[in-house]
Amino acid sequence: MSVRTHSGALTAGLILLILGVIFLIENIYAPFSAWRLIARYWPLLLIFIGVKRIYTYLTWPQIPSEPDNAPSKE
Repeated sequence: MSVRTHSGALTAGLILLILGVIFLIENIYAPFSAWRLIARYWPLLLIFIGVKRIYTYLTWPQIPSEPDNAPSKE
C-alpha cells in the first residue's frame, strides 16, 4: 500500500468515525441535532481537508536522484 493510499484510508476512517459518533449521540440524546451541527460546522471539514493536503504536499518525501555510478573508462 503506497503512502498516499494509506493516508487516504486514514482520512476516510476518521471521517466515518466522526460521523458515526455524531449520529450515535443524536440517537441517544434526543435534543441533539446532527443536521444542525453539520449545517453549522461544514466549512471546518473543508478547512481540515485543505490543511491536510498542504501538510501532505510539504512533507512528501522527495525521490533522490540516482548517483552516477557508471564505470569510468580510463
